[in-house]
Amino acid sequence: MRTTRRIVAVGAAAALLAAVGAPAWAAPGPSVTTPYPAVVVGPGETVTFELTVSAPGRQRVDLAVRDVPKGWRAVLRGGGFVIDGVMTDPDQPPAVELEVEVPPDAAPGRYGLEVVGSSATGTDVLRIDLRVSRGAQGGVALTTDSPRLAGPADSTFTFDLQLRNDTPRDATFDLGGAGPPGWLVDVRPVGEQLATSIRVGGGESESVQVEVDPPDDTVAGRYSVLVRAAGGGLSARAELVVEITGNYELVFTTPDERLSADVGAGGTTTVVMVVRNTGTAPLADLRFDADPPTDWTVRFVPERIPQVAPGDSAQVRVLITPSGDAVAGDYIVRLSARNDQVSEDVDLRTTVRTSGLWGFVGIALILAALGGLWWVFQRYGRR
Repeated sequence: MRTTRRIVAVGAAAALLAAVGAPAWAAPGPSVTTPYPAVVVGPGETVTFELTVSAPGRQRVDLAVRDVPKGWRAVLRGGGFVIDGVMTDPDQPPAVELEVEVPPDAAPGRYGLEVVGSSATGTDVLRIDLRVSRGAQGGVALTTDSPRLAGPADSTFTFDLQLRNDTPRDATFDLGGAGPPGWLVDVRPVGEQLATSIRVGGGESESVQVEVDPPDDTVAGRYSVLVRAAGGGLSARAELVVEITGNYELVFTTPDERLSADVGAGGTTTVVMVVRNTGTAPLADLRFDADPPTDWTVRFVPERIPQVAPGDSAQVRVLITPSGDAVAGDYIVRLSARNDQVSEDVDLRTTVRTSGLWGFVGIALILAALGGLWWVFQRYGRR
C-alpha cells in the first residue's frame, strides 16, 4: 500500500510539473494587426482598415468587433462576404477589411473600438482609435485652367474642367449649369453625349466638359456661367466667364426706308436719315460723308454721333442744295455712315423740279408774244 501511494504521489507531482511547464511549450496564439490603427475621420465618412490575421500553421481564427460607439457601424469583410472568422495560411494570408461607418451627427472627439481574434491557441486584441474632426472629411472641387473665354456672340464656348473627389468614398454627382436668360449651358462627362451625371472614386478626379451657347444677338460684355456638381451629400461649383466681343452692323436709311427726295434748283432741302445699330457692339464715333453731283452741296447735322447702342437708332439731318442751274430731272446723291469698324453707303435718288414761277413767266411771255402778233395784224394787216 505504501508503494502504491508513493507512485500516485510521484505521478501527481509529475503531472503538476507538466502543467506548470505547459506555457513554455505551447504554440503562440493568433495575431491581428493593421498598418494604421489610429486615423482622423469626418462625420458621415466610411473608413476601411486593412487587417492582417496570422497564426502558426493553418488554423481557424474567429473574429469579432467590440466596444463600437453608439450609432456607429463596424463590419468585417473578406472575399466579398461579411465574415466572423478566417482560416490562416502562412503562405497566403487572408485579406480582411474592417469597415467603420461614422454617423453624420458624430460629435468631434476621440472614439475607439477593438477587433478580437480568437483561436484554440489564444486570443489577440487590436485597438482601433478614431478622431472625429469636421475638417478631415475632405471635399470635392471643380477646377479649370481656362475659366475665361472670349469671342463673338455666334460662337460656342467650350470649357474643360476637372471634378476632384478628395473624400475617401466613391460618389455619383449630378452635373448642371446656368447662364444668363436665353443661354444654353451643357455640362456632361467628357466623351458622353447624353449623360448628366458622373461617378468619381474617392481620391480621384474625372474630366467634365462645358459647352456654352449664347444667343446670336447678345450684347458685347462679360457674362458669368455657373457650373455645379452635387451628390452623396457633397457639392462643388465653378464660375466661368464668357466675354462677348460683339459684331458691328448698321443700317443707314430714311425713317420710311424710301431713298428718294424732291429738291428745288438753287434751294436747300432737308432729308432725315436714320442710323440703326443692328449689331451686338456699340457703334462709336459715327461720321457722315456725301458724294453729290457737281456744284451741289450736302451738309450733315450733326456731323458726328458719339455712340449708338446695340438695338438703338439715331437721326441725322441731311441738307441738300442743288446748283442754281440744275436742270430738272433725277440725280443720285451717295450718302455714307461709317466708323472705324463698319460703314454703310446708300444712294439717295433726288428729283430736281423747276420752280412754278418760271412756268408762269413762260406763259406770260407766250401770251405777250401772241398779243404782239395780234396787234401787228390788226394795225398793218389791211395795208
